[in-house]
Amino acid sequence: MDDDEYADETDAMAKGPVDESGKYGQPKEYDPDFHGPVRRRSCTDIVCLILLCAFLVGWAVVAYFAFAKGDWDRLVHPTDSIGRICGKNGNRNGAQYNLADRPYLYYMDLRHCFEGGCGVAVCVQSCPVELGVKLCVDQNLEIVGDENASPYVTCSLTVPSAPVSSRCIPSLPNSTLNSGQPFDTSKLLDFRGGVPTMDQLRQGSRGLTEFLGARATIEKVFQDFEASWWMILVGFIAAAIISLAWIVVMRWVAGPMVWLGLAAVIGLLSYATFYCFTTWNRLRSQPPTVVNPSNPFEQENNGVLTKQETWLAFGILAAVFLGLIVLMGLFLRNRIRLAIALLREASKGVGSMTMTLLWPIIPFLLQVGVFAFWGIMAVFLSSAGDSQGCVRNPHDLGASTGQICDICNPLTYAANNGSVCIFQRYVRDQKYTWFHMYNVFGLFWLGFFIMGVSDLCLAGAFATYYWTRDKSNNMPMFPVANSVGRCFRYHLGSVAFGALVIAVVRFIRWLLENLDEKLRQSHLGFARFLVKCCACCLWCLEKFLKFINKNAYIMVAIYGKNFLWSAREAFSLLMRNILRVFVLDKVTDFLLFLGKITIVTAIGIFAAHFFNGGFNSIAPAALNSPKQMNYIAVPIITVIVGSFMITSAFFGVYSMAVDTLFLCFLEDLERNDGSPMKPYYMSKNLMRILGKKNKKPKPEGK
Repeated sequence: MDDDEYADETDAMAKGPVDESGKYGQPKEYDPDFHGPVRRRSCTDIVCLILLCAFLVGWAVVAYFAFAKGDWDRLVHPTDSIGRICGKNGNRNGAQYNLADRPYLYYMDLRHCFEGGCGVAVCVQSCPVELGVKLCVDQNLEIVGDENASPYVTCSLTVPSAPVSSRCIPSLPNSTLNSGQPFDTSKLLDFRGGVPTMDQLRQGSRGLTEFLGARATIEKVFQDFEASWWMILVGFIAAAIISLAWIVVMRWVAGPMVWLGLAAVIGLLSYATFYCFTTWNRLRSQPPTVVNPSNPFEQENNGVLTKQETWLAFGILAAVFLGLIVLMGLFLRNRIRLAIALLREASKGVGSMTMTLLWPIIPFLLQVGVFAFWGIMAVFLSSAGDSQGCVRNPHDLGASTGQICDICNPLTYAANNGSVCIFQRYVRDQKYTWFHMYNVFGLFWLGFFIMGVSDLCLAGAFATYYWTRDKSNNMPMFPVANSVGRCFRYHLGSVAFGALVIAVVRFIRWLLENLDEKLRQSHLGFARFLVKCCACCLWCLEKFLKFINKNAYIMVAIYGKNFLWSAREAFSLLMRNILRVFVLDKVTDFLLFLGKITIVTAIGIFAAHFFNGGFNSIAPAALNSPKQMNYIAVPIITVIVGSFMITSAFFGVYSMAVDTLFLCFLEDLERNDGSPMKPYYMSKNLMRILGKKNKKPKPEGK
């Protein structure tokens, strides 16, 4: 490869720092005692570490309240009109109840479901299958065979129903509910003794079905996960193996792998564009796919992949990305060659410290643990609270007893003159709202903290590699373990500081997203516009802070200083060499991104073919795709998203190696000049590309 090919790029890379005014500090001076990460250190940003520990103690207190007051069964099982949980045993008003054999909830007055509440609901062993059978319950919602068995008995005639999320949903023919066909509604006597009209029945059924439609869809999604979990797991394992192999192979053939990755992305995007437009053209000539008409939520959300508009949009997006990749490959080809040299150095660094290849597993598992803890906490906090109901007389709603619709607790209410406390909802104390916000902030802070610890540990190892002259003979033993030890002994406070800054910005973004969701139902368009603008600005700020944090952690790993000093030094060093940042570092990030996209796209296409039965004809029956899938997009999207996360974890090591070596490379150019007294630490390959070289000392006497 001729040096003339790099003429323009080499000029930009080889010349001195861009900033000559001293605005961003003075270039690093030569220090004969500097050989990489310093040994003499002290604990940094201890206050932030103490603050994090105090926060974790507070999180434990929140967890205590969540587990003490929350009840998983409230979310999983339905609740009858007096606050008892169907399918479970429990205590109500000092008395034990046993509903283990009655897991389904039946609504005795369907009309109320359209009016904002479903009225009297009773736990039953199975949903009614016959029309017009009398069902009577007493004031304790115990089923009785005779309406005269007690002075306070409620009766209604049953409607054929089918269980949906453990609720009995009317299963009358769709043509009966939504057409003008005659129907004898006298068989549907409600608990007031009145006869509902066909319109009331239709509205009540629709209201209840819409309310439970999303829940039913979630259940179907879980069914799909249950049927395809092992295939999804295979996709995740394949992503990990391919990512690991990609990184290992790049140590020897970084150049061909980069160009192969670029060609693979172009090829995969070309195929994706062809496939999307072919599918769009095929769907144009087919009749619309029929979905379940009894589930409005499913009508709106199912069949997305069977709509021609969806594939047209996918095809256009794939074509746009294809054009951008081709143009960037053409115009950045010389810079790509320069970036390959840095990738080779990163590959050598990763290869010489094999522990770094397995390192992503540790932070990944820790983050999964934090996410699982947050999810469990969120579930229990959502189920925490007290039952709230309304005092009613089920035998005569029109009676003005003075107690009708008074607020009550169904689990502690004592019946008086036949009145009952009809369950409406679970209400939470205001403190649980704050607990939920605390839980979300904990997810952000601890998640970013784990990422920061991982980055700092890797930065220390790769900095040790760069600043070692004879890497084959003088590399310290266990560089990764030594870096981990320094991080945990001295610098957890600095990581907590950096993670806190990003967590605050992310938390404010989360609050704005919730505010935008509430404004969506209003007509305050300008307010939503302002919220979106603020969210966009915060997104940009978060990206910038992540960039600063990453480079600050590198400086902490090298010099052992506090977070603010390290962030300032890293920012100043980058600004003094801003042209080099754009010429080399960002192009390298782009190449790593292409590698990730290559792997994820390949696995995504393979998953799409597999779950669509594309391999059933050549694979053994045991390895065929599931025949019964509610939403085929669920496992495909899960494989793609999971593969991207796994690939990002492995390539994150590579990215950290590149960023660390790049920052060390910039300092190397500032500290040294290639003379016998100040030789460069960079590899011969980098020196050749940049037109640099280490001058040999002159023999004595000459």
